[in-house]
Amino acid sequence: MRKPNEDNGNHWMAYTDLGVALVSLFILAFVAMATLKEQKAEDLTRTEEEVLSCQEEMRKIASERNALLSKSLHTSIEAGLIALENGKIQIQASLLFPVNGANLTSEGEQVIKGISKGLLDVLDTGDVIMVSGFTDDVPFKDAKHPYYTNWNLSTERAVNVVKTLINHGFPSHRLFAAGFGEFQPKYSNDSEEHRRLNRRVEIGVTPIRKLESGN
Repeated sequence: MRKPNEDNGNHWMAYTDLGVALVSLFILAFVAMATLKEQKAEDLTRTEEEVLSCQEEMRKIASERNALLSKSLHTSIEAGLIALENGKIQIQASLLFPVNGANLTSEGEQVIKGISKGLLDVLDTGDVIMVSGFTDDVPFKDAKHPYYTNWNLSTERAVNVVKTLINHGFPSHRLFAAGFGEFQPKYSNDSEEHRRLNRRVEIGVTPIRKLESGN
């Protein structure tokens, strides 16, 4: 017959083994969590470094492109027909369109023709051009077209610039247009001069990734 103290000893050994196993399991879990946390920190640091490197490369490319654009469009810039700001070509609407009109004037056609050649001389095959139209805050009024707004005017102007670029040899698949109406002013609409400057067209370069075949 087993003595009572022997049973207690066996139970105590069982409890001790279980405690050691639990402590070991806890230590292993702690080490695994610490390792995982360290790995995540390393991955995050590596990701941040890659992002910063990519941003720096993009800034370098943009700076080089701006320098080439400035040189290629030198004649138009010197003539005061366009301005180059932060890599975007700025054109006052009064140089391109009649008042409240969306069709390019003959002078406007020549301005866009010169820009088209300058852009083609500089851009990479992976770049596309965004043409944006903007107005001031004065509502468009025309009794014949009561529902026509500054949205419509700015969009039509941008589209007509795109069409003119295409007519002068710019590839159509590398162009798109957008109209912003009065909602992206460069200046407060607090004077006629500021309103004049807000009525504009901007032409900007946007890198784009080509879709893989089958997508």
